[in-house]
Amino acid sequence: MNFIKRFSFALTFLTRLPFPIKTEYNEDLPSSSMGLYPLIGLIIGVILLLFSELSSIFLPIKITNILLLILLVYLTGGLHLDGFIDSIDGLFSSRKKDKILEIMHDSLIGSFGAIAVILLFLLKFNLFLEFSGEFRKPALLLMTVFSRWMIVFAAWKYPLAVSSSLGKGFNYKLSWKQLLEGSIYLIILILSLHYLFSFPYYFSLLIFFISLLTTYLFAKYVINKIGGLTGDIYGAINEIIEVVVLLSALLLKGVF
Repeated sequence: MNFIKRFSFALTFLTRLPFPIKTEYNEDLPSSSMGLYPLIGLIIGVILLLFSELSSIFLPIKITNILLLILLVYLTGGLHLDGFIDSIDGLFSSRKKDKILEIMHDSLIGSFGAIAVILLFLLKFNLFLEFSGEFRKPALLLMTVFSRWMIVFAAWKYPLAVSSSLGKGFNYKLSWKQLLEGSIYLIILILSLHYLFSFPYYFSLLIFFISLLTTYLFAKYVINKIGGLTGDIYGAINEIIEVVVLLSALLLKGVF
């Protein structure tokens, strides 16, 4: 399928960023465009990085980091954040499969979701505070790219839950081609971070494997609960992996 069509769909689906060329929708676009998710993540990361560099010239770092969080939510339209909230509400409800899925499909936010999103923002804000100088740049880029690649991996590797709304009007059957395409952007990022910021390859790879293990464990937990993944779970994976990437980078910061 045409790259421009796939890129247009991926960009406008995952972000609020406009694209000048209108794309005629078909049911294969959601799956065929997923290989571009890491590229969209890179675009988001570059915007965050440029904003962070510019804002830090004029504003205290704490204010910059608050604005950075606001910008991240705005750029994504809260898409992944909404999935994270719904997933936490359902998975922590201690109900059976059908009821969990019903709670996840409910647009209202519950107490578990409210608490979880507050803690998520607090954690991200404080993690942002820990990164300064040259280390901040690779951390932000790895955060936005690795998290989107993990969505592609999860969609390729694990089945959808039976009643997932992704099955209605969308074809989310991924092949190895989408995973390979997403992996190419991942490799380009890792190489670029090494040459642009002298960020060691093994740091990037270690963060990647920690993120992959987290995705595997979370997906297995969800499958045991509801028999498969959903769009909300993909959003939760993105939010969780963003935090995992920052935590992993923080552990490595001392030896950078």
